[in-house]
Amino acid sequence: MNRRLMRTYLIDLIKLGGGERLIRAPTTFLAIVFGVSQQTASRIINELCSNEYVYKTMKNGNLWVRVTEKGLAEVEEYIKYINDAYKHPGKVILMGYVTKGLGEGAYYISKRRYQIQFKDILGFYPYPGTLNIRLKDPYYISQNRFLRSLPGYRIKGFRTRDRYFGGAKVFKATIQGKVYGGVVYADRSIYGFDIVEVVAEQYLREHLGLKDGDEITIEVSINQ
Repeated sequence: MNRRLMRTYLIDLIKLGGGERLIRAPTTFLAIVFGVSQQTASRIINELCSNEYVYKTMKNGNLWVRVTEKGLAEVEEYIKYINDAYKHPGKVILMGYVTKGLGEGAYYISKRRYQIQFKDILGFYPYPGTLNIRLKDPYYISQNRFLRSLPGYRIKGFRTRDRYFGGAKVFKATIQGKVYGGVVYADRSIYGFDIVEVVAEQYLREHLGLKDGDEITIEVSINQ
């Protein structure tokens, strides 16, 4: 089932009270609510149940359903997405916590050929190192996945006598609403969708007084 449609059906069930309690929901009635045939309504409920978004039971020959915690969380994530879209058009908001990286950022960012490209795109030579942000909220992890699917500004790889340095992409960003910088994704990233690497002209830990575990918000522009 299309994820957007799934969320729509969950919202319909919540409107009927199914987010708080079991509600009687014969498929003849759900067909009207969902705007589909009775057979399709039955299939929708079965699929939502198989994915653990909805709990169903039969009482006295009647179908009763309730949206599960997993289903409610899916709708809450969608609400955040809608709110962000309206409040921050052309932006992706990421909120996470400062964490230690593997220490490789300084080695790569300091390479002159990378530095020149960052300067051309972002307007500054970045501090040799990245600030790593760990995302814990599933919504922000999904937003990071979305961001990584976009083209961004291209950072070209290059070859030296000894080895090849891979390419990357960067998005312009604002950190903590104060510092202009960028979010970087290496083509061959060693990190999952729960980690974001941030560059800036300043040493961000010192400039913003950050330490591991501090909460941080990044506003990323997706308009080039």
